Amino acid sequence: MKKILVAFVLLISMLSIYSEEIIVSEEDILPLPAWNITPRKRVDRRLQLRNLISLPPSGVIYTPAEFAEMEGVIIQVPSTMANLRKYYAEMIIGILDAAAIPYIIADSQNSSFWQTRNDIQHITDNVLIPNGIDPLDVVFIDTKYDANWTRDYGPYHIYVNGIRAIVNNEYYEDRPNDNAINFKLAQLWDEDIYSTGLSTEGGNFMTDGLGTCWTTTGTLEANIEYYGWTKEEVSQIYYDYLNCYNGIYYPEPLANEGTTHIDMFAKILDQHTIIVGYSNAELGAQNEEIESLDAAAEFLANTPKPDGGKWNVVRIPMTFATINYGFGRTRVQYTHTNSTIVNDHVLVPTYARGTDEEALTIYQELMPDHVIVPINSNAMITSGGAIHCTTMQVPVKYYSRCGNGVIDDDEECDLYFLNGATCQTVGDFTGGTLRCGDDCRYDTSNCYPQPDDNNDPDIYPDEDNEGSDSDNANDNDTETDDSDPELPDNDSSADSDGDTWKDDSLEDVPEKELKRKTSGCSISLI
Repeated sequence: MKKILVAFVLLISMLSIYSEEIIVSEEDILPLPAWNITPRKRVDRRLQLRNLISLPPSGVIYTPAEFAEMEGVIIQVPSTMANLRKYYAEMIIGILDAAAIPYIIADSQNSSFWQTRNDIQHITDNVLIPNGIDPLDVVFIDTKYDANWTRDYGPYHIYVNGIRAIVNNEYYEDRPNDNAINFKLAQLWDEDIYSTGLSTEGGNFMTDGLGTCWTTTGTLEANIEYYGWTKEEVSQIYYDYLNCYNGIYYPEPLANEGTTHIDMFAKILDQHTIIVGYSNAELGAQNEEIESLDAAAEFLANTPKPDGGKWNVVRIPMTFATINYGFGRTRVQYTHTNSTIVNDHVLVPTYARGTDEEALTIYQELMPDHVIVPINSNAMITSGGAIHCTTMQVPVKYYSRCGNGVIDDDEECDLYFLNGATCQTVGDFTGGTLRCGDDCRYDTSNCYPQPDDNNDPDIYPDEDNEGSDSDNANDNDTETDDSDPELPDNDSSADSDGDTWKDDSLEDVPEKELKRKTSGCSISLI
């Protein structure tokens, strides 16, 4: 039965009218869908898993937000599916451009689809090299797998006493290889792992890095109705293992959406801002879908905020369609919230359905110090997810308060989050590019000072001749103390097409490596 379901095939026909039905033909194989295809059984799953469930961590627990500093991103590339190769190549390039490591799950002895193949070689030959990606820049993790939804079965990373560790939840019962991967990663990376016994997926978790957590009522329904949990027991898991000390909150999932995951309609961008989808009949939405999006926006806006303020909830467009998929009909949610933040880059799904420009503009306005990377996700979204669903970030090995992506009480900024500050708002400057320094204080070295009394026009940096004598005499950006290396020139304004430069060093984080791997392609057998 499973192999039959694996053999779902799709060719997306984009139509100009959103509400018009899309017909899927049988030409390209797609992975197992993001939703559960096996009916749940009413069992005491905790009893079944009693030998795997572990006690909660003892020590100081911190769960980082997705906008914290990241070492890498876990993906699984289904390279035999030709219509997904470009999608994955663009994601890998975006991860590398964000100075992170693509960890690619691959099976060198894959025997699916009635044939044996070497995934590593196949990905190298069909995805990496044709798209200009150096195989030496990625790390292959050689292990068996079932599906490509690494967000859902991948590790929830936490810090215990400042050291990275893994929280493992239970993925779908009919995908045993995926369920085993977190234990293999813990062994590979020499990390402690804490298994909760809770049945839930990574796409159904969101946190602000300040102890506020969300998962939809889908998590409650699955564990209460089928596995014998109570709501109180579920909530206690989030407190004990993930330290959701500001509360775990349960919005209703998006109507007509199979996974019930929160990332299909909402995303937290920083400690103040959450984007939530909106739609209407012209965009293909049905009444219950419109109402559920509005209800989610209201729910998230009213979630208690750690600082006592109000969340900035911004609505972002999404379209809908109905497709014939496999043996039935299903709804497709073309959501722009299913994005992945990797350091100073944001990989955003696009669909060429009339909403891309508005969505990308919203991201750039809300995250002006990030590089927004659009990636066409039409070939993936019909299986129930897009970029966020097919990636799982790996935070840096050691916790640092300066570097967690959250502006704490004694900080002015953190990583790429300036909280709206500009050169003009933090000092006597006329413009320029404000950055966040390694000490989480404002770095004004690329800000333009006010003209002196003589009105010297050369006081502003001359981008065409930065080495000129006048620049060296007046520009703070071109003359630095020997103990503070000169920053690379980079005017990363909101509409910049270039990468945002960021120094990775943090004084209180030992032995961490964030920059692109240069030691050659690594293959780990687990």
